[in-house]
Amino acid sequence: MNQLRRVICSVLLITLYTVTFTQAQQVQVSVNNIVNYGFGEEVQNLGMDKAEKEYLENFTDVRILADNVIIGFRLELSDPAEYGPDFSGIRRRFIGYQRDGLDVRIGDLFALHNRGMSLNLFEDRVIRYDTSLDGIRATYEHDLFRVKALAGTINYLEHLTFDDPGGIREENYRLRSAALELRPQQRLRIGGSYTYADGTMPSLFSEEPDQAEIFIPEGYVSFRFPFARVTAGYNYRTLRLIDFADTTSTTGGGFYAAVNHSGPGYGVTFEYKNYRYDEVDPFARAGDPLRNTRMSPFQSPPIAHKEHSYSLMTRDPHLVNFEDEVGFFLEAFYSPTYNITLNSSIAMASLHNSWLWDEEDFEFFKKEEGPTWLPGRADARDPYWEYYGHIEYLFPDFMSYVKVAYNHRNRLFYQALAPEFSQRVFANTFAIDAQYAFSPRWSVKVISEHQFVRDTQYGDDSDYYSQMLSLQIARSPDFSFGGRIETTTSEFDPSGEKFWYTAEGSWRIGNTHTVMASYGRERGGFVCTNGVCRFVNAFTGMRLSLISSF
Repeated sequence: MNQLRRVICSVLLITLYTVTFTQAQQVQVSVNNIVNYGFGEEVQNLGMDKAEKEYLENFTDVRILADNVIIGFRLELSDPAEYGPDFSGIRRRFIGYQRDGLDVRIGDLFALHNRGMSLNLFEDRVIRYDTSLDGIRATYEHDLFRVKALAGTINYLEHLTFDDPGGIREENYRLRSAALELRPQQRLRIGGSYTYADGTMPSLFSEEPDQAEIFIPEGYVSFRFPFARVTAGYNYRTLRLIDFADTTSTTGGGFYAAVNHSGPGYGVTFEYKNYRYDEVDPFARAGDPLRNTRMSPFQSPPIAHKEHSYSLMTRDPHLVNFEDEVGFFLEAFYSPTYNITLNSSIAMASLHNSWLWDEEDFEFFKKEEGPTWLPGRADARDPYWEYYGHIEYLFPDFMSYVKVAYNHRNRLFYQALAPEFSQRVFANTFAIDAQYAFSPRWSVKVISEHQFVRDTQYGDDSDYYSQMLSLQIARSPDFSFGGRIETTTSEFDPSGEKFWYTAEGSWRIGNTHTVMASYGRERGGFVCTNGVCRFVNAFTGMRLSLISSF
């Protein structure tokens, strides 16, 4: 792979020289630059400690397009980084070629097979999640078929361990994958893929890493009926793990299906998930959530529940258990008139089976309680269900609106060794979201959120109330300013606080630069992308960003 890197760098330099000096009139160059700076205090260790926090990050993404060739690279300076390890240098570099249905890319790349159950390589800088591949990807697309193949290496840094005193968990893979999709007619798509990876992972019992081999075949079908579109896919993962003492093999699979139907002024979506990549007992889940037999990091299936945009609804989200979860998501919208929209959704999920404790044999045993292909309500299956609904009215100017939203969440964390200490969380959240446009350029936006929570983990102090009020005044596209205030009656917030405030604003300078600034006390909470989440610590201080596009 070192030779491949040298080849890529040589090709980049030669191509850049040739393009710049012999075909300058055909070259298009774009540069996007983001500077992030912040200083203040960050709450760590569940409110026990506060530490000074300062970070400076600069991301420069360059794209050079000449005819059918594209060259790209990213210069990064994260010293220190807001979250994760420091880095200075070239983070991304690639060269690509596109013509007549052929797309080839060498260098750093991302990829997606079907809905991501077998392969979903992506980056999210907000949560510092990165499963990019360093290698080569080739795709050829025709009216009747599409074929894709890729190979390379993945250096995956577990984003949940960036603050771990024990060090950052690192996994390394050599990955090979190919996918084929057939389109025998306009309404039908049939496809499949095969992914193979071998790599190393940290061992719990030895200084030497565990060796792993992973095999994932997948098949899927998509058909568009006159009344709906139906998609279904299934994959099967075999993991062969070689540790310091033994060789073990684990198997599991995933199934996902979706049905979409729409008509004049309405639409319905149904999703079903059945993920069983690593079904283990509660002791194994709690004792090693980052165990080597869990779902591979280059997989990221659909979550089949709603990811909310309102702040209080995201405070304590449902964290998908991709290793052992069955559930569904149903969403519908209806617009009786052009300016009224009603939206409603429900999601349910649980473990496949109940895990109970056998006091005589001193071990967990699995018990079926209800059909395993449906989410269950038994306590030992960790049931979760959620309802969301909103009604929105759009004023005749198409810029002003009023929206009222409601969310109910019910989750149980079952303690098999001591069921009386099981934790159940009920949350009811209301939001009023309104925007009024004084003119095509001037507008004011107000959001008021209210949340009532009962968390049985805290006994008699389980009931608490949280409120958030945010205000924004904008003159589009020149500037905006506003702020938000949040309060809670909870005695157990991880930050140890009960009141937060933030003032923020943005200013656009010409057509090239946008400056954003905020100052105050931020509550913190979970940030999620497609079921991949991290907890953002509470922060007090100032944040500055400069976004430039050339």
